[in-house]
Amino acid sequence: MRRKHRRKKNRFKKASMNIWDILLHPLFKIIVSGVLAVGIVTAGSIMLYRTLQKTFTINKIVVSGNRHLTGGDIIALARIRRGESLLSLRSAQVEKSLMKSPWIKDVSIRKELPGTVIIRLREAEPVAILKKRKALYIISREGIVLDRIKEKESFLPVITLKRNDKTLLREVIRLARIIKNDNLFNDRKVEIRAGKQEDITLVVDDLIIKVGKGDYKKKLVRLLEIEKQIVRRGIPVEYIDLRFSRRVIVHPVKERIN
Repeated sequence: MRRKHRRKKNRFKKASMNIWDILLHPLFKIIVSGVLAVGIVTAGSIMLYRTLQKTFTINKIVVSGNRHLTGGDIIALARIRRGESLLSLRSAQVEKSLMKSPWIKDVSIRKELPGTVIIRLREAEPVAILKKRKALYIISREGIVLDRIKEKESFLPVITLKRNDKTLLREVIRLARIIKNDNLFNDRKVEIRAGKQEDITLVVDDLIIKVGKGDYKKKLVRLLEIEKQIVRRGIPVEYIDLRFSRRVIVHPVKERIN
């Protein structure tokens, strides 16, 4: 019994000595010092980051590249608020929020200390108004619906299609872009009607012009020259046909015999 008790006592002494040997070992001291240092640095970094978060808050938002959307619209879409932390702002998330708008084709976000956010964007180009089931939609050059409107915008041609055809729409948009970009009709009321590409028809005020497919710029220049002559001569015209490459047909209004 005494021998067993002595053995247990000796084991306890050896275990105690081993623990103290470990605790007093230089390598252990280095490890403990390192852990404490990392903890202090981490805690200090967290405190510094929180301090910087409070210091660098958003107080200015600069928007550039917008022509149709207002600065307020863009800031609302970006979901940025003044007073928020500049450091916590995620540029990728802001860009993702903005790109949800069909009006925005490209965007970049830049942060400038101490509290400025710069939003640079490129908007879609509105080229026409698509009339569909008595509703009016502003569309881009790609045929994407940008917005629904209640009234016709006088500076854009109105497109009316007899059937839902993407190829036909793309062709009509080509004509609409030339009319808009070259401002050929000086803000007159312009409508483009089509059932198929060969029958694309332009209505300027009350004048009907059969345009057909292709060579739009050439045809429209010819139209403007002929229209001047018609106005000068005072000829009442039912329609003008530009579908033939070598000739223009001017169909006068037939006089009614009572």
